[in-house]
Amino acid sequence: MKYLLHYGLQRSGTNYLEALLKKKYSIKILNDDSDRKHPIQKHFRLYDNKTFIPESKYENNLVFPSFADYEKSLELKKQIDGIIIISKDPYSWYTSYSNWAIKCNWPKANYHYIHEYNNFYAKWKEFAKQEPRIIFIKYIDLLTDSDNELRKIEEKFNLSHKFKLLKRNSKINIKKVSSSTTFSSDKYSFYKEKKYLSKLTQSEIEHINSILDVQLVNELNYEIENNIK
Repeated sequence: MKYLLHYGLQRSGTNYLEALLKKKYSIKILNDDSDRKHPIQKHFRLYDNKTFIPESKYENNLVFPSFADYEKSLELKKQIDGIIIISKDPYSWYTSYSNWAIKCNWPKANYHYIHEYNNFYAKWKEFAKQEPRIIFIKYIDLLTDSDNELRKIEEKFNLSHKFKLLKRNSKINIKKVSSSTTFSSDKYSFYKEKKYLSKLTQSEIEHINSILDVQLVNELNYEIENNIK
């Protein structure tokens, strides 16, 4: 049995990731969603600049200079075997996140949501330089090639399969997860063919690009988009 944590901003695929992991491997996910201000919550705003927290339930004043400080704050009885950080392409994430904020009646932000994206993943990248137990994965890779992505996680943390009869290359399919619509061929193509870019105007893309941390985008293995497709 391995003990894992996973993190990502809302609309980044955290529920999908968790469903896949639990279905295939002998693991325990240690995240707890009962207190959204606590560092063990999967959407916890770890970054230092708390002005970019969009909703009061996630507001906190916790600042961690080092990964060791963060880990101590979790107060876990179990040793963490691994931490998985999942992200979406910033343009895809922004369109989905903006709609989510409206759906949840979040107060209108006095900043652009891409600032939050920058801060959230930059802080985890900072910690990854201090801690080898952190791995980053992309939602699009998990969606289009789940076997390969899960294999990376499996090898990184030496995970064992939940059932002995479940072969290493067995295909795992998840059709529906919490807080998301049912997966379909249209949804796959929406992400794979970057159809979400058509949801943005040219000026919106340019505004996003003016805020995006280019180095971070490169480190997360995404591309800066310049034109609507």
